[in-house]
Amino acid sequence: MRKFLRAALAASLFALPLLAVAAAPPKPFSAEYELRRNDQVLGVGQITLRALPGGQFELVTRSRGTQGLAAMAGLDRQERSLLRWTGSHLEVVEASMRQKAAFKTREESLRLDPASRTITSRYRGGESRYPAAPGVIDGHGLTAALMVALADGQRGTLRFNAAERREVEPQSYRVAAPVRLRTAIGTERALRVERIRTDGSGRVTKLWFARERGWLPLRIKQYERDGETIDMRITAIR
Repeated sequence: MRKFLRAALAASLFALPLLAVAAAPPKPFSAEYELRRNDQVLGVGQITLRALPGGQFELVTRSRGTQGLAAMAGLDRQERSLLRWTGSHLEVVEASMRQKAAFKTREESLRLDPASRTITSRYRGGESRYPAAPGVIDGHGLTAALMVALADGQRGTLRFNAAERREVEPQSYRVAAPVRLRTAIGTERALRVERIRTDGSGRVTKLWFARERGWLPLRIKQYERDGETIDMRITAIR
């Protein structure tokens, strides 16, 4: 009997890691960043994630040029994603982008109709409508979706359905090994995540998320095919 009890206890302990734990919504935050282009200071940025009533979240990223040509052009870009928590993941409700530079304004938007599960996308004066995939998220809102996945313990390759201008595009991200990232707020334990691209564009996107600060983004860097880089580095948490 004693051997049976020990065996039953051991079996139950081994079974514990298999129990499913529901994912949790992302932790709200507000952080400030320094923007660099080709390692030269370009301006400042801010990313804010707010929890709203009804299980919704608002993610806003604003970038402003404060140095050189970016300042002279009055560069001001704001992206906003309204997301809803489904109980296991985030899904886009609506998203928008507005950019002003050198007396020109560019705007884009998309909205999900929950009844018809159709996305309406507007850009460059045109409009596209296409069916939404399950758990669809916009490109900007993917930052919050990655936070949820990392907090949930997901590693390896992370896959999402991203709403683009004309269609839903499957996107994959690879979670790299843990690193210690030196930042303006100190050395932080982080995970680096890199987008997996197969389109031959030569573009590379890397993001570093803080392991001990609710997985907020510490750094976002994009490499273009021609060698140009855009780098967003955290400077403060509010």
